[in-house]
Amino acid sequence: MTVFAGLQITGLGTHDAARELLKRILDSGLVDGVIVPVETRDRRSVQLALVRDPEKLRHAQPLAPVIPVSAARIASLLTERSGAPEGEGRRKTAVVMKPCELRAAVELAKLRQVRLDGLLTVAVDCAGTYEPRVARTGEMPLEALREAVIAAAREGKPDPEVGPPLRHACTICIHPVAPKADVALHLLGIEEEAGILVELGEEGWAEALGLTVGADPRPHHQAVEALVTARQGRRKGVLDKIVGEMSGRADGTPGLVELFDQCQRCLNCSIACPLCYCKECLFRTETLRPEPRRFQALAGSRGSTRMPGDAIAFQLTRLNHVSTSCVGCGLCTSACPADIPVDAVFQAVAMHTQGLFDYVPGRAVEEALPATTFKRDEFVMLGED
Repeated sequence: MTVFAGLQITGLGTHDAARELLKRILDSGLVDGVIVPVETRDRRSVQLALVRDPEKLRHAQPLAPVIPVSAARIASLLTERSGAPEGEGRRKTAVVMKPCELRAAVELAKLRQVRLDGLLTVAVDCAGTYEPRVARTGEMPLEALREAVIAAAREGKPDPEVGPPLRHACTICIHPVAPKADVALHLLGIEEEAGILVELGEEGWAEALGLTVGADPRPHHQAVEALVTARQGRRKGVLDKIVGEMSGRADGTPGLVELFDQCQRCLNCSIACPLCYCKECLFRTETLRPEPRRFQALAGSRGSTRMPGDAIAFQLTRLNHVSTSCVGCGLCTSACPADIPVDAVFQAVAMHTQGLFDYVPGRAVEEALPATTFKRDEFVMLGED
């Protein structure tokens, strides 16, 4: 049974209060370790770390508005290895996740890449994140970026009032709160005097964490609804525009070819994507590593040929593999050296593929992947006039 409790921040501040809760979780014995963003040595950014010593949590940055790598991918490293020594693979580990990261972890669990029974998921509300390089430039310190996003979250605003723009994917995100986390830290709509609203999946955890149940979640729910409404209009405009750009040109050229014209097939997007789970990617094998004479032959017959080639095939293959599970985290765009709006294209396609199945990725682990289910009355309209 889900319960709500308040975490007071008197004398601590929001960031330190969140860090204190993680320390309580670790001290309580509920878990043996915590995966959490930890500040880098220069204190200008964060990197995920597995922390087992509670004292080391003084370097933790659970509310940092940066995603250097998806926590879902890191969770997979700890839980999906079937060959782990006895006991190692069965330890419960807390993982601090933003909503898109937890939703990706749920999708990976369906693909047997993450064992959720080995995790205690700690979700934090997310009003948006910045590109890691923004924090590293020092133009606005990480602490200031964090406080700007926290302020926006407390007021339920779609964008911080100060600072650089958020990552593109965050500006059209309509999932600022993670579904069904074991422990959730809510800031959206919560006034600073009220501290942090903590949602617990088990009522018994409240006593173990020194929390008193009975906090009022209504201001939080109202703020979430307002934020989602504000972003839905923006999201529709962006995705409709991309759909238009994907349409065929007057000369018959598919718009998708132009959108991916700058793709160098560096594979960065697939590496950053938490849902590209294939152990052996076709595009990293000898199968798609042509012999030199093939390039020579193509150049001879056509007059010229792009190299390394197969960029559109690569992107179409990725769309086919992950569009139904795409959570819109935008890490693909962040990783693209050519500044291609990869996430917008994928979300535009996902809007249709997910809509066909009434499927919301990460909504529930019990909800089967569309590609793994068969219904006799599915798509009966296909082929009809």
